[in-house]
Amino acid sequence: MTGSDKTTFAIRYLLNAPDVACRFIFDDENRTAPRLKLAPAYTAAQLEAALASRWVCFSPHRMFPGNVKMGFRWFCHWVFNCAQRGPGEKIVNLPEVWKFCTADSIPFELAKLSQEGRELGVQLLIDTQRPENVNPSLIGGATELVAFKLISPEAVRAVSRLAADPAAVSALPLGSFLAYNRLSGGSLAGRVF
Repeated sequence: MTGSDKTTFAIRYLLNAPDVACRFIFDDENRTAPRLKLAPAYTAAQLEAALASRWVCFSPHRMFPGNVKMGFRWFCHWVFNCAQRGPGEKIVNLPEVWKFCTADSIPFELAKLSQEGRELGVQLLIDTQRPENVNPSLIGGATELVAFKLISPEAVRAVSRLAADPAAVSALPLGSFLAYNRLSGGSLAGRVF
């Protein structure tokens, strides 16, 4: 839910991830770049130049005015091509991914990045207020779930299907989270503020 600090968690994850070849961020709402003190990339040339820093933060509004969905698809395609250029882990942060897919459809570029990108070291970091609207192919490939406070019955049901305790997630104070490893079944609790 809004204000639970999903973005802070994602930023800390990006900052603390060890041995990452590159971090790619889709920042259509201009939330992440200012907090990381990054200059957003607005063009393909700026994206290519940002690769040297290993921090690439894309704002689609200049290349794709009025068409953020097309910018999202283009970015997923570009990241996939970049991931092929070299070894190492690459983290791709896609905030509020539900805006770009539905439970029934997913852009080809996102599907390819999610499914084929694993072989190239791509890890998706997806945060959303609307887990019920995230495409099942993305959820099915998730190894970890980090749940912040949810109150919408649809959202609570969605995370409970992924191993989260619905009562515990609903009762979380703002800034707290429950993390579930879907492979081991382990869980832990934490706070971002």
